[in-house]
Amino acid sequence: MGKNENIITAARELFIQYSFDKVSMDEIAKKAGVTKKTIYYYFRDKQELFQYFISEELEKMHKKFEATEKKKETFLEKVSENLNHVLSVSKDNQLLIHLIKEKESKSFHHQDFFQVYETRIISYLEKKIKEEISKGNIKECDAHLTAFIIYKTIYSLTFEYDEKFDRKRVCKEVTNILSNGLLVKGGDKNEK
Repeated sequence: MGKNENIITAARELFIQYSFDKVSMDEIAKKAGVTKKTIYYYFRDKQELFQYFISEELEKMHKKFEATEKKKETFLEKVSENLNHVLSVSKDNQLLIHLIKEKESKSFHHQDFFQVYETRIISYLEKKIKEEISKGNIKECDAHLTAFIIYKTIYSLTFEYDEKFDRKRVCKEVTNILSNGLLVKGGDKNEK
């Protein structure tokens, strides 16, 4: 493993174990077996190292989404598969889970990094929604607002939902809502 990979591995382990704010560049250097100067050769500062992890997470999701797009499945099957990818990546990534929990604490001073993460995901979803509108798979809608709602729903399911959930069940419910809506035919009549 190269020095760059050693630094990334050490930082990931330390961020999970202690928290982003509590880990110093000296500690990362020591754990990676390199000098602090070597870390600065690869990363300008701790924030840039943190951005690396955000970009890495987004790239993993992007690759999975693109692989799903190439499959010969229905639009709803692709939505379900992509939702499953997002839920599994988010639930299985210990660093992301730890950083999200840290974000919720009042002591975390790097909210702007999560804003970058959220903005990039929402922008990607918005682009995909617009593509599907142009293909006739999605009704005309406010693509940005819809992307925001989808992202916040996934975020809440992954990090805030109190009950343990089955990813397949969640994917089934979401695709059912997308394809059929919630209202029962005739269920929207007002009583007079």
